[in-house]
Formats: sequence, C-alpha cells, structure tokens
Amino acid sequence: MEKYQQSLNMITEEIKQLEEKYSTYGTIRFIMFLVAASGLIVGFYDSNLLFLAAGILGTAVFVVLVFVHGRLSEKLEYIKARSVVYERYIKRYGETWKQFEEDGSSYLTDEDLVARDMDLLGRDSLYQFICVAGTEDGRRRLAVSLKSPEFTIDEINKRQQAVMELYEKEEFSLDFETLGVKANTGRKKKVTADEFVNYCKSDDEIPVVFNVLRFLFPIVTVCLFILGIMGKINLAYSLISFFVVLLFSWITSGVVGKAVMPMISFGYVIEDYINMFELISKEEFDSPLMNDIKDIMSKDSGALSAIKKLKTISAAFNIRYNPIVHQVLCGLTMWDFHLGIMMDRWKRAYGSNVENWISAIANVEELLSYAVLARTRDVSLPKVGVNKRVHVKCNHMRHPLIAPDKVVANDADFYGGATVITGSNMSGKTTFLRTLGINLVLAYVGAPVCAENMKADYMKIFTSMRVTDDVSNGISTFYAEILRIKTMVEYKKQAKPMLCLIDEIFKGTNSADRIVGASQVIRKLSDDNSMTLVSTHDFELCDLKDNTGHAAANYHFEEYYEGDQLKFDYKKKKGRCTTTNAMAILHMAGLD
Repeated sequence: MEKYQQSLNMITEEIKQLEEKYSTYGTIRFIMFLVAASGLIVGFYDSNLLFLAAGILGTAVFVVLVFVHGRLSEKLEYIKARSVVYERYIKRYGETWKQFEEDGSSYLTDEDLVARDMDLLGRDSLYQFICVAGTEDGRRRLAVSLKSPEFTIDEINKRQQAVMELYEKEEFSLDFETLGVKANTGRKKKVTADEFVNYCKSDDEIPVVFNVLRFLFPIVTVCLFILGIMGKINLAYSLISFFVVLLFSWITSGVVGKAVMPMISFGYVIEDYINMFELISKEEFDSPLMNDIKDIMSKDSGALSAIKKLKTISAAFNIRYNPIVHQVLCGLTMWDFHLGIMMDRWKRAYGSNVENWISAIANVEELLSYAVLARTRDVSLPKVGVNKRVHVKCNHMRHPLIAPDKVVANDADFYGGATVITGSNMSGKTTFLRTLGINLVLAYVGAPVCAENMKADYMKIFTSMRVTDDVSNGISTFYAEILRIKTMVEYKKQAKPMLCLIDEIFKGTNSADRIVGASQVIRKLSDDNSMTLVSTHDFELCDLKDNTGHAAANYHFEEYYEGDQLKFDYKKKKGRCTTTNAMAILHMAGLD
C-alpha cells in the first residue's frame, strides 16, 4: 500500500501544478483573444496596419494557446484519472473499497442465487472489489465470468498465465486502468458497443440510388447558382433548389440514420478504444492469451487504423452540433448521405472484425480485474484438475474481501461426500463456507486465490445460504430452501462434478423434521462425484454416511471466554462442536 500512497502524493502535487498552469494559460488565452479581436476590428475599421498586424499576431498566438491549453487539459484529465487508480488500490487494503460505485448489481438477476450467496456481485462483493473495467462491455464480461465460471482446464491455465503477466506488468496495467477511469465518465459510462456491433454484422446499406443523388442534387444547385450569377436565370432558382435538397435530406434522414446512428453512439468512446488499442499494440507479451489478443489488434484486420478512420467519420458528423452549419451543408451537399455511404464502405472493409476488437478489449479489462487480487492480497495460483473422486485441498485459505489485518486463515481438505460443520453462533461457519466457495470461483476463472496453495477439482457450485421468502408468490423461507435443494438434486442426476454449500440446513422447520429431511438430502447429494458441505446446529447429522458408505467428515468452530467476555478465534477444528453460546449472546444483547 505504501508505494501507492507515495505515488498518489507525488501525482497530487503534479495535479496542483498542472491546474495552476492550466489556469494561467487560460487567462493568457482570453487576453490574446481580446487583443486579436480588438486589433482586427480597429485595424479593419481604421485601416491601421499596426493594429491589423497586432490582430493577426494575436490570432496566431491565440490559436497556438488553444492547442496548448487543450493538450494541458488532456494531460490533466489523464493524471486525475491516474490518481483515482491509486486511491482505489489504497482503499482495497481497508474497508473503504465498499464505497466504489460500480458493484455489478445491474447484472444480477433473480436466478443468480450463487452470486448473491457468495457476494460475487452486488454491494460489498468481489466484483465491487476487483472491477477495473472502464467500458460497459468489459464490466459485463467480468460479471458473466464470475456468475458462470465455465472454462476448460486448458483455458484456466492460459488465463492464469495472462492474469499473472498483467500483474507483473504493473505500469502497463495501471496505464490501462487509467484509460478505463477516463472511459467510465459522464455520458460514456453506459455506452455499449452492442448497437454498433449489430450494425457491422448486418447487411443493411444505403440504397444505390442515393449514391447517385448525393452528387446529382448538389450539382444541380451549383449549376443554377452559376447561371444566376451569369444573369442567365433568376438567382432565386438556386435558393429554391437549396431548400428542396434540404427538405429531401430531412424526409429521407431515416435512410442515412441506419448507418450513422450506431456510429454516433459508439463515437463517444472511440477515443478511449484508440488509446487502448495503441497501448496493447505497443506492449510485448509472453502469455499465449495476451498474444492472441494483441494479434487481433495488430494483424491484417488493422484494428487501430480502422478505428482511427472511424473517428474521422464520427468527427465529421459531429458538425450536427452546429445546426446552422449542418443545415447549410445538408442543403448544399447532402452532407449526411456522404457520411452514411462512407460508413457503409467502412463496414464492408472492417465490419466483420469489429466484434472481435470489442471483445478483445473487454477480455483485457476482465483479466486486469483479476490481477487486482495479486496486487492487494497474498495469493497463489491454484492447480485445477479432474479426478474420479472430487477433492479440494488448500493451506491458509483466506476470504479476499476481509481486510488483510483482520482476516483469519483456515485450511481445507475435503473429498467427495458429506462434510458436516457444527459450531456455536457467530463462530465463523458461514464465512468459512463462503471463503471456500469464493476461492473456488476464482480458481475456475483462472485467477489467483487467497491461499498459500490450492489443488481443486472442477465442480459446478450450488449454494443455499441467503434463503428468503417470497410473499407475493406464497413461498415461505422453508419452501424456498426446498426449491434450491431440488435444483441440486436434479443436477446430480447428470452425474457431473458438483459442490453444494448449504448453510444451516432446513432452519425454517422444527428440529425433528429438520434432522430427518436433512439426513435424506445430504445422502442424496453426497458421493465421490459430489462434495456437500453443510453447516448445522444439529449434532445428530454428524453421524451420517453418504451413499458410498463414507462417514461424514466432521469439523467445528467454537467460542472461548475471557472473563465474562465471549470471544471467537474463527479457526476450523476437527470433530463436532461440544459447546453452545446462545445464552451468552443473549446476555451480550442485554436480553437475559
């Protein structure tokens, strides 16, 4: 954290100096504008060569200052974005990262039960902690990978190499994150490339007839104007022609709109994509995945060159923000149709590659987000495999969202079958289940995990933790849990590797029914290919055997006392729990 604090202190001072310089240049620019305007007005009005020369010189200086002032503005914007990057890293060492605005809640659906249970997305989530994506497409890619970590073993290995290479290339990563901060501002924040990609994939083009008319109509107007100047016809005819062409442009604006409207939306983020493309194209990579991404940018498709051409078209169309000039150009030249046909040509040349370009940037942002863990937590790369009897083993496993100075590490060594975790209230059972689950998700997406080492077989993860009722549909908490368990049982029929994390199983019913029901469910869900971890207060479940005859593994968490103070060490221990603390907690709350 110290290096980020030092960098932030340095850049804060640089921002202060640049702001002073920016303000000074702005004042001088305004003065030169007054000098130029005064000199030109007086010079022309009084035919005073000295004032005229001063006006011309002032204009030249003003133009130079506008350029310099603009460059200062760009540099200041970039450095301010860089300071945000440093601030975010500093916050990740404590608890204030929970203030980050982007938390992935918009990507959560009612079906994303695992993501909600394990805090993968939403407030105080893994997504909120690690996300550095500046484009909407990158944020969406990160959310999808966290919700559905379905990569092959080979893909996981390649992603691990890419993530760790990005971690090691800190300057490149921070530069890319800085561009992301710039891209994630103002009206650009919710811009996606979807509409533009769909346009590029479509066969729609402006009809050929308009390709003729865009030249024919302006030529007619010009000819009428020349004939009017020559006195052959009334000049009013050229004016009539101008308004006819302008009216025609208005009436047919929907035709050209199909080509230019997607480009207009994407135009807000073109500059950001250009900067990202340039950054990737200039960097040398060793990992196969990052080189694949670079190849998409650098090979025959010519991504960087193509996007720069698109920027030129977009800039030309931005003349519409000056309505008077825009209408004059439309009436004289059918301006929008020229740009629309230029877009069609651009699409024919590059359209088939656009989706890959956008996807490549989103992929880099996703991988960079996972590299955040390596910079802010003690991590290692897990080994993910496939075995007949599923197995997870790791040492000093920690929850990535708990601050390093507060987190308690635990070991894990579980095989396919049933594991029953007992313990007193508030002792750490649920947090342990989430710690295991969230680290497995990280392993399956190719990210480092918060453990000294981890070996894990790939398993589909199911959870039953934050179970709530649904009053509108008449579903009680107990029935809602039954529905979750049913999903697990149905999936198990496919005989695919799975992990079930169930917190306080069937807590919504009486103890007798709970023990009978829980025993049946745990047996159904537990065998060599299915790992089931259940937390419970029912010690009767500790004696279970799964369908393969393996006895349930037993672990527990417990409390201890210092005087009359209830304490927890949050350490997992072998065997079943032998203590209770409900009365002590009631005493703590003043309810005894």
